[in-house]
Amino acid sequence: MERKWDMKNVDLELLSVKLEDFFKERRFQIISEKTSRNYKITVGNSPSFKLLGLVSVVVEGRPDNFSVKLEFQERRRRYSGYGSFLLSLFGGGILLRQEAESDEAWMRIEKEFWLYVENLVLYLANTAKPSSNSES
Repeated sequence: MERKWDMKNVDLELLSVKLEDFFKERRFQIISEKTSRNYKITVGNSPSFKLLGLVSVVVEGRPDNFSVKLEFQERRRRYSGYGSFLLSLFGGGILLRQEAESDEAWMRIEKEFWLYVENLVLYLANTAKPSSNSES
């Protein structure tokens, strides 16, 4: 899911640091990367959220026109399509339970994340520093 903001003048580096803090508070392992075009945060392995995959956050754009993209990258094969009878025959109930727990954790993270981002953008409005091109 991706959301865009216009005319907020947000310091994108500060925004990305605060987004990292969101995941640190939830005890995720974090890898962050800054490129010339965006800020990328990849998180995974939290004892509080049993996700079967990685979460990717990308912040890109300019302070007055930027977007935040949140994606879940599954590292598993879905077993729910095999039918409950066949899976129960081979002990697949554990796999179905893990899949359901991961889906529930993802929905919780997604809901908390977007609420946090909305409030954070309001808080960080007008924090971007003007460019220093006019200085000599």
